[in-house]
Amino acid sequence: MRKILPLLILVLLQTQSVQAQSLKRFLTSCAWGTLGGAAVGVVSLAVEDKPSQSWNNVARGASLGLYAGVAYGVYSMNKQPDLSQQPDFAIAPTFEKGQLEGAQVFATVLDF
Repeated sequence: MRKILPLLILVLLQTQSVQAQSLKRFLTSCAWGTLGGAAVGVVSLAVEDKPSQSWNNVARGASLGLYAGVAYGVYSMNKQPDLSQQPDFAIAPTFEKGQLEGAQVFATVLDF
């Protein structure tokens, strides 16, 4: 049991890192969508008759951009990962005579 516990802790820490990366990617897509939508809203002021009274175009564009960013973020979080990509870091248990002996750590140093 003493040998299995550190291995389980390492696997759980690695899983949390993956979830944090996908959350970061989701929030980044939301931010870029909002900024892009606000930029489109600012550009739309150029075609308005009274641009000083049409600042709600910027808010509307930011809102629609946020929705687009959320949609893309949900899509990117749920798409299947590329299976041809090699992992940069891996942990594998080692067994000897049917018992857990330890763990091997594999890391990619250079990839061409």
